[in-house]
Amino acid sequence: MTLEFFIPLTITKELSLNQIYAGVHWNKRKDQKDAICLLTKNALGGKTVKFDAPVCIEMSFCSRLDVSNHAYLFKMIEDTLRGLKIIKDDTDKYVKKVIMSKQNEFKGVVVKVSEAG
Repeated sequence: MTLEFFIPLTITKELSLNQIYAGVHWNKRKDQKDAICLLTKNALGGKTVKFDAPVCIEMSFCSRLDVSNHAYLFKMIEDTLRGLKIIKDDTDKYVKKVIMSKQNEFKGVVVKVSEAG
């Protein structure tokens, strides 16, 4: 089983992992998390897919950031998947692999969740 969805988002340096290192206030991080959670829910469009088996999560980003600087954004989306119970948990028992890459076809994030095999 595979779930693929698209999150429309202009990715700026505000969502970069480097901003966390720079000491962004926890309140701003919470606001960012809440905004990404809402965007993710909207992008899912009411899909109620649930993975009981371990998964691989792939995310492709359209931005000027280095690939690894998307880790903060990846984590917020992954946490939303957990919160919506699409994945059972985000521990290594249930998430066996994560893949981050860049793309230019869609302005935002392409998310693909599939059973680890």
